[in-house]
This record gives sequence, C-alpha cells and structure tokens, in this order.
Amino acid sequence: MMKITYIQHSGFAVELADKVLIFDYYKGELPSFESDRDVYVFVSHRHYDHFQRSIFQWAEEFPRITYILSGDVKEAVPSSAPKEKIHFVGSGERLRIGDGEGTFLVETLRSTDEGVAFVVETEGRTIYHAGDLNWWHWEEETDRYNQLMKKAYQKEIGKLEGLHIDAAFVPLDPRLGKEYYWGLDWFMRHTDTDIVFPMHMQGQYGLYERLMEEKTSAGYRDRVAHITGEGQVFTFDKI
Repeated sequence: MMKITYIQHSGFAVELADKVLIFDYYKGELPSFESDRDVYVFVSHRHYDHFQRSIFQWAEEFPRITYILSGDVKEAVPSSAPKEKIHFVGSGERLRIGDGEGTFLVETLRSTDEGVAFVVETEGRTIYHAGDLNWWHWEEETDRYNQLMKKAYQKEIGKLEGLHIDAAFVPLDPRLGKEYYWGLDWFMRHTDTDIVFPMHMQGQYGLYERLMEEKTSAGYRDRVAHITGEGQVFTFDKI
C-alpha cells in the first residue's frame, strides 16, 4: 500500500510499508506517523516555497531520519542541524543508502530552475518529484530563452524513458498563462507513470478542471490526481 498526503504547494508525504518520504516541505501540517519509522526528507532547492529550516527540528522526534538535500541548500543549513544525517546531492548524481531489500536509491535530474529533481526507488516503488524542473515558458521572455527552456526540459525528461514510475509530482503553474500545462503534459506523454500529482498550483486547484478540458490530456486524464485542498490523502493498494 502507498499513502500520499498533499501538505501544501509542492510538499507531499509518501508513506510506504517501512518508510516515509517527505518532499519539499515549507509549511503545512505533516500527517501523523510513528516516531520509529525511517523518515527521508527531500529538498529540491533552497527557494522559500520548497525549503524551511524547521525541518531539522524533526530529528528530535524521528531518530531514524535522513535528509537528502540539493547542494544549493548547504549554505542555508543551520549550525544546529544534525550533520551526520544529511546527504547533499547535485544534478546527475546517484545515491545509494543501505543494501539488500532495504536499499534506498536516489537519482537526480538537473532542474530548469534551481537545484534538482528526485527519482527515488525503494520497496519496489519508483517515486518522482520534479522540484522546479518544469517547462517554464514565460510570455515575457525572448523566443531564444523559451526555446532553450523547452530543449532543456525535454532533455531531462528523456532520461526517464523506459522507467516505470508509480507516482510523480509535477508542476502545474497558473503563472505561465495558457502554457500552464505544457510541462506536465509532456511528462505524462513521454513517461510510463501510473499517477501524477499536480503541484506548484499557487492554490488555484481549479487548474485540474482546466487540464481535463485540454484535448492533449485525453490519454492520461484518469491518471491525474484531483487535489482540492491541503491535507488531502490518497491511498493506493495496487500501485
């Protein structure tokens, strides 16, 4: 079973049989789970809406906690943080924690903004969290900028070809105007993903309905999670 809780913005908690994964927390209420669980905390980059220093206080409550942080977060880590529990990663890196059935594998992609995106393999599941890796097409930017962004995004997503992804967290940002869905759409049409969770929606949850009306989404509409508010829980028995 896999239980996914939408915390806020790009923050999610993924509860598996033996582990809890927390991605890009910056505010909101964590779901409750036992203090003796193996907890892995991911930060894709140091932007205020993806990183909060209070995450290091969790080590007092969860002794089996591990932090996996983008390298650009290093300078923002307080001196009181449990350094022995922290791993810093850059883009294109591969981190293996443990061995045998307990192996926890993390690979990173280069973000098209800051930091990294995460691909996590553990307990027979593959989880993808984009951070700010997205097709950022801004109308106010030059054609050259937008073409370079398109090329960079498609190159990174191409690295996921052939990989089965159980759950993915991908931006769907209304600030991009009519191009709000381009990144998620490309991702879903070029990866083998069971379910995608739109994120970075700036609280505009009605984007889900807009996406459902886009012609290009016809082939994956039933694989888009319908997020309507903070604290929402999704439980999956089969994926």
